[in-house]
Amino acid sequence: MPENDDRQILRSAPYFPVPDVAKSASHYERVFGFTPEYSAGSPPEFAMVSRDGFTIMLRLVPDAAAIVPNERQGGTWDVFFWARDVDSLHDELQSKGADVVYAPKQTEYGMKEFAVRDSDGYVLGFGEPVRPAA
Repeated sequence: MPENDDRQILRSAPYFPVPDVAKSASHYERVFGFTPEYSAGSPPEFAMVSRDGFTIMLRLVPDAAAIVPNERQGGTWDVFFWARDVDSLHDELQSKGADVVYAPKQTEYGMKEFAVRDSDGYVLGFGEPVRPAA
């Protein structure tokens, strides 16, 4: 690769198929503190919501039964965010009615993390690096 290569990945966003884009976007705004970034269609067929510069894309799918979040496939999260002060973030989301999958806990791999489930079943993980327990 050339030394002066300017190629760079600038942004990424999870892409969640949902049965009702307006309802899902509203949930992200009301409960998770995201703000609307973009919406297309009336009623919306696609939307982007963001918080602290991180975006989630929501796309209308005609068959809700086709939506299979990672948790239902044996996974843990559909998206994971590294954050600061996960205890306060957890408290904020919980006070707004978030469906908490698990409260903040320290893991054996050096993270303090928690997870919430959105109205479509997607699980969002939030964590911060911590020193391992002695």
